[in-house]
Amino acid sequence: MEKNRAALEHAQQNQWEQKPVWEKERQEREMEKRQRAQFSNIGLVGTAFMLVNLVAQIGMIVCMGFIDGRTAGALHLLSNTGLMFISAVSMYLIAFPIALALLQAIPKCKEPSGESWGAEGFLVVLVISMGIGLVGNLLGQAVELFKPASGLSGENLEGLLMSSNVWVNLLCTAVLAPVVEELLFRKLLMDRLLGYGEWAAVLVSGFMFGMAHGNFGQFFYAFGLGLVWAYMYAKTGRVSFTIVLHMIFNLMGGVMVTELLKGLDGDTGGFGIIPFLERICSVDLSQVVIVVSGMALLGYILLMVGCVIGGITLLIVFRRKIKFSPGIWPIKKGRRFRTVFFNPGMIIYFLVCVMLFVLSW
Repeated sequence: MEKNRAALEHAQQNQWEQKPVWEKERQEREMEKRQRAQFSNIGLVGTAFMLVNLVAQIGMIVCMGFIDGRTAGALHLLSNTGLMFISAVSMYLIAFPIALALLQAIPKCKEPSGESWGAEGFLVVLVISMGIGLVGNLLGQAVELFKPASGLSGENLEGLLMSSNVWVNLLCTAVLAPVVEELLFRKLLMDRLLGYGEWAAVLVSGFMFGMAHGNFGQFFYAFGLGLVWAYMYAKTGRVSFTIVLHMIFNLMGGVMVTELLKGLDGDTGGFGIIPFLERICSVDLSQVVIVVSGMALLGYILLMVGCVIGGITLLIVFRRKIKFSPGIWPIKKGRRFRTVFFNPGMIIYFLVCVMLFVLSW
């Protein structure tokens, strides 16, 4: 399959070199126009996804607030668990299907390479991903230090996770988010960009994924992870790999760490196991939970530091193997930034996301 693709690209290159200069220039202009239109359309779909999600969230919060008011807050619809539920419904059940429908109007242009990486490749990417996650998170937290005292993005996210139901957090963070986000930002998006070069598809996928998080606290690690997972999808075509990687990352960083932090504060709720043991044994296990949570957090931190060191080492070792296919219709040198990013759709997407960054600041 790879040989056939290479032969096709070589034949197209030979045909191109035999054309007159004026014909080449005309076709270059037409190709650039089509390329910019494709990237612009992708940006517009991303914009629609973000705006529909935002409007749906606001609408649901208003409706839930009205119902909560009529029931004197008896249903607790606007609790942190309720807000997480609203966020999940608006993004995964409303915005994503609309984005999926819009993407059907944009033609696919190339399938991924279809390389076989196996378990070894998966583990290499997992270690690199964990390392990038820690470094990116530290960068995000460093930027958040400059946030005005009224800025609430980081506090809102942390408070939402810390006080939400663990099962809702597990479902939304470790299951729904990885599946929907990888399908959208990896498979559906990249299948429509790979024909213009793997580097362009990977860069756009990582950039849009990072910007979609809407705040500096999450942008850096999301952008880095988006690049790594996009490269893996471009080479293997296995979105299932990136979904599992995303699940592992979110499970450890978004669910496990949250529960350990709760345990460090003496919260014995968790998954309901500790309260059950306390009832049947008639003992207070809060101190045990604090100690175990502290030890587990220390182990997690050491593991992440190890992943940073291991990730850097692996990137150095495999640096010569990191290559990007130019695609069937490569973007002309000197016009790459203009073609990929300086188009109406991408500019609008960037501005909408910047608005969210400002609001969260």
